Amino acid sequence: MMDVDLSLIVPCYNESRHLRQSVADVVGVLESTPWSWEIVFVDDGSQDDTRAMIQTICAGDARCRALFHEANRGRGAAFKTGFQNSRGRITGFLDIDLEVGARYIPGLVDEIERRGADVATGKRHYSLRQTGGLHRAALSWMYRRLCDVLLSLDIEDSETGCKFFKRDTASQAVLSSANDGWFWDTEVMARTRLANLRIRELPVLFLRRDDKASTVRLWRDSWEYLRALHNFRGVMGLSRRTKSPIYWTGHGYDLVMRVLYGRQLYATTAAVAERIPHGASVVDLCCGTARLYQDFLRDRGCAYLGLDYNGDFVMHAQRRGVDARWFNLISDPVPTADYVVMCSSLYHFGDAADDIVARMRHAARRGVIITEPVRNWSNAPVVGGLVGALTDPGVGDYTMRFDVDAFRALVARHGGELVHAPGDRNAVALIQPWPPVEKCE
Repeated sequence: MMDVDLSLIVPCYNESRHLRQSVADVVGVLESTPWSWEIVFVDDGSQDDTRAMIQTICAGDARCRALFHEANRGRGAAFKTGFQNSRGRITGFLDIDLEVGARYIPGLVDEIERRGADVATGKRHYSLRQTGGLHRAALSWMYRRLCDVLLSLDIEDSETGCKFFKRDTASQAVLSSANDGWFWDTEVMARTRLANLRIRELPVLFLRRDDKASTVRLWRDSWEYLRALHNFRGVMGLSRRTKSPIYWTGHGYDLVMRVLYGRQLYATTAAVAERIPHGASVVDLCCGTARLYQDFLRDRGCAYLGLDYNGDFVMHAQRRGVDARWFNLISDPVPTADYVVMCSSLYHFGDAADDIVARMRHAARRGVIITEPVRNWSNAPVVGGLVGALTDPGVGDYTMRFDVDAFRALVARHGGELVHAPGDRNAVALIQPWPPVEKCE
């Protein structure tokens, strides 16, 4: 199939009353643009005449295609089905009841096509009457504020029924979103934010249709939203319940590390930075608050990418202008760079440490640099257990620690060398990429 400029996914559930007119309005807007386009209908188990109507529409226009769910699975599932089976460089969806009108499509697409956004979404404006009542307006406002506090999205309207994505950059965020229902809107926007994608919100007018019964079940859906929000925070390393207080905020983490390690922490980070030449590209695994970049590499013109499982750390670094993204080192491929670095985090991965070092070597073009604490309070006979529990990052094995001999043995298995002076609390390992690169004289 040839690519098209724009794929519009239309999730449908019992839309027969207004489907024909809405599609005519959408087609009229798309035909006024210079883009090649397609419309992909995804019928999500409709119980009225929607399926037959979609088939008729597609039979009359080769730019329209149809996909069918035999049972109702939710808006998130419908859009993901359409996204996987579409071919547009830009792909988005619009609620086909057109409570947000089709006239906003060109402006949203233009934010991606011409202004460099990765995601463009509508920011709804409406009167209190349009919300369906004071109680619904209050619950909607409370949910938005809750998302601001718990997810730090910095997005005014994550739930709007029109969103467009640049396929090259946003596919992973779209398809990795696990929720299939209404919470999918929040999840996909959180994932795009944690991936440090460029998000643009444009104001759109919301006009409720009086001839359409709402499919929102207010109290049941509100409870499902809250439960999904709680679960999602745990998955993305944002939950306070799954990690010790040291890892709750970026400011708190930096403060505790300075107290525990003092100048040794700065000296260790400096030892990593001095081995990275100006202008090199760097992937920093388990980057924390990205101090390596903020304190050293920013002024050296290095192309830096910080990756961490802790969503709070990722947001903290992003707000300071760092290219930081959420990342699961166990399952996600390590991006390629001149230097792949990991500072004081390898012990979290226990028996997987050798595999992770091997993956780092395959991703590095010029070298791998790993620092690791080899003398710390977690090994102390009296307070070690307490210290270990207080440094639980919420992922991996927080009880395991390397001593200098164990770390030297691991590095030697990968052909590297260890830099460690007696009395130093941290050791620095230097490992060549795989396959080894011959040094030039």
